[in-house]
Amino acid sequence: MDAGLEVLCEQGYEQLSMREVCRRAGLTHATAYGYFSAKQHLVAEIYWRRVQQWCETPVVSGTPQERLAAVFAELGELAAAEPELSVAASAAVLSRDPDVAQVRNRIGAAMSARVRLAAGPGCSEDVLDALDIAVSGAMVQAGMGYSTYEGMSLRLTRVARLLLAANASER
Repeated sequence: MDAGLEVLCEQGYEQLSMREVCRRAGLTHATAYGYFSAKQHLVAEIYWRRVQQWCETPVVSGTPQERLAAVFAELGELAAAEPELSVAASAAVLSRDPDVAQVRNRIGAAMSARVRLAAGPGCSEDVLDALDIAVSGAMVQAGMGYSTYEGMSLRLTRVARLLLAANASER
């Protein structure tokens, strides 16, 4: 995976080849394909590792809005730290490959769990669903270059503020 990230950062997602990754890692194609079904699977797994690290960071204390703002800022920083990986992951996780689908599901579940933890137990399922959709959409938009990852976190914070206000008024 280190060799995959190295090649990705140097050559970009479109030029990423399993042949070059194998050469740099000192592996045969057969060995690499025993672990990864395609370059999309490799990129998704690398990204999954980053998401896992993010999820291990404790959620800060404060109000739900403050916690969500911190979580979204962390997510923006995570994506901006390795933009080549973030852009590639946006494309890779959309693959129909069954191995990628499993990784995509893990990524989505982990992100959702982190948002739910930050939102707190008083947040309605409707608001949590809307936040999940907002995070997914914001990640795709940033991955496609429609916004920056830093801008994405600010937009998500504004969405959370609106949704939490609506959640409070429903009670």
